[in-house]
Amino acid sequence: PAAAAALARLPPRWRDSAPVLARRILEAEPEGEGPHPATDAAALALLRRWPLDPASRTLQWDLVRERLLAGRWSAAMTLLEAIPTDQLPPPLAARQGFWIGFVQQQLGEQAAARATWEALLRRHPGGYYGWRAAVRLGQGDLQLDAGPHTPAGRSDWRPLASGDGTLDRLWRLDQRTEAWETWRHRRGRRLPEGGRELLLEGRLRQGVGDDWTAFGLLEQASLKLDGNQCALERELERSLHPLRFEAAFRAAATQAGLPMELLLGVAKQESRFTPAVRSPVGATGLMQLMPATAAELAGGPVPATVLEEPAANASLGGRYLAQMLRQWDGDPLLAVASYNAGPGAVAGWVKPQLRSDPELWVEAIPYPETRLYVKKVLGNVWSYQQGSEPGC
Repeated sequence: PAAAAALARLPPRWRDSAPVLARRILEAEPEGEGPHPATDAAALALLRRWPLDPASRTLQWDLVRERLLAGRWSAAMTLLEAIPTDQLPPPLAARQGFWIGFVQQQLGEQAAARATWEALLRRHPGGYYGWRAAVRLGQGDLQLDAGPHTPAGRSDWRPLASGDGTLDRLWRLDQRTEAWETWRHRRGRRLPEGGRELLLEGRLRQGVGDDWTAFGLLEQASLKLDGNQCALERELERSLHPLRFEAAFRAAATQAGLPMELLLGVAKQESRFTPAVRSPVGATGLMQLMPATAAELAGGPVPATVLEEPAANASLGGRYLAQMLRQWDGDPLLAVASYNAGPGAVAGWVKPQLRSDPELWVEAIPYPETRLYVKKVLGNVWSYQQGSEPGC
């Protein structure tokens, strides 16, 4: 309430902006599953006026998600189509494309749904929505056997293609620290701007071993690209799914009887492949294991220094993931949700919708963090297993 009152006191030109109006629309959204014509009309006006503003895109998804969960298909479709797909960055375009196909299917438009999902797979074959479109089309699913699904010794090296001859030459000569220092010196104190610069700085930081910062930059870059930057999108997809600590993950996966890509997908989301990172509550290492969980898996206390070792952490994390999969009869959605929220919480979320419409089940997860976590992790796994890149 205090925030809403503060917004009302802003100068008129600030009140008449996408972020403020989006917040006020959400504040006015009535509770319940009935029609909300006034909210929908106000939202549509905002989306058409500021289609490129991040606040518009956030408002669009918040309202669409509520209407999907309420089964209000026509209202959801109207909001989904308010921003043209080619005006959205790749992750949001993939999400929009999947749900347009889903609503078409619910409305009995089977051929249109198939065409929408096939177009999505041609343009955005990786990630969570690429996986769900492939499943809906009967064109594939996650491989949960031990594999291998990724060839051993895969090389992640690629030309930097920065457009700067000095940077590209240093990168080609494997002088990555020098390339990073040259870029930093030329940039001075200016922060990277736009998808191209964010991608370049992310790759340079990866080159000097700073995955923690690099993945943050690459995620920002993914939200700055538009539908006309396919070459950059291809580079971004490769950079977002590198093969790190291959020997440790491959050994842990073999030991646990899991696909290596599942461990990679979890570790990327948990720690951004940073072995020594610790959360405020004490979760440690690549797979962010709590000391108590690690001790239970290992049969005794595990020192924090051991949990920072990639091989030990991956091994214990693999065992825990295998436990979760056995507990949930091999269901990856329940297993990954349990890794984040705990199996006790997840047990209260199981319902028939998990089988009929698993995508809606994910959107109904009451913990926003777990909802995002499940989509991120399993999208990572799908991208690693497919090795797919965006089509142009």
